[in-house]
Amino acid sequence: MGLKEKIEGLRIVLKRPYPTFKLAQQLCAEIKISQDNLRPWLPWANKKYTKEDAFRYLTDWCEKNWNENKGFTYLIYDKESEKILGSIDAMKWDEKNKSCEIGYWLSVNAQGHGYMAEALVALEQECFAAGIHRIVISNDTRNTRSANVAKRAGYHLDGVLRQNRWDDYSQSFVDSNVWAKIRE
Repeated sequence: MGLKEKIEGLRIVLKRPYPTFKLAQQLCAEIKISQDNLRPWLPWANKKYTKEDAFRYLTDWCEKNWNENKGFTYLIYDKESEKILGSIDAMKWDEKNKSCEIGYWLSVNAQGHGYMAEALVALEQECFAAGIHRIVISNDTRNTRSANVAKRAGYHLDGVLRQNRWDDYSQSFVDSNVWAKIRE
């Protein structure tokens, strides 16, 4: 199993990121302007995030997981402007159980326009076409924007994991929603 390197939607394009310093710089810039919105939900989006961190992400996470068929990261681009809008991953790729988890983030400038819903539907269709049977999305229960993306895309709330992880931002244990969609 594997996924295409480029997936097109109506207004967006999902592209496999190849590690370059220029791309790391662009990615870092989007993360920097979005830090206040990302930080409560994504521990890596801290004030010290650098282009070197972005390059390590591109090599140590994106490239490595793709090459090992363990996960598939895409940067989300606006089709017209070719600007990076965010990122979406099909991770925890499990060929035996035909399952994966999708995670995502969107630049603060791109939020509220339906880009993430479009990216999610495009990626899930590709996952199902590649043989995946079950897709999971997990989000902090306080992150209503992320939950709304899953709801609007037709994911079922399988349950809430109570205090399942420590959150450095809030300095407390937090609950996580677990959403799932089964290939029909």
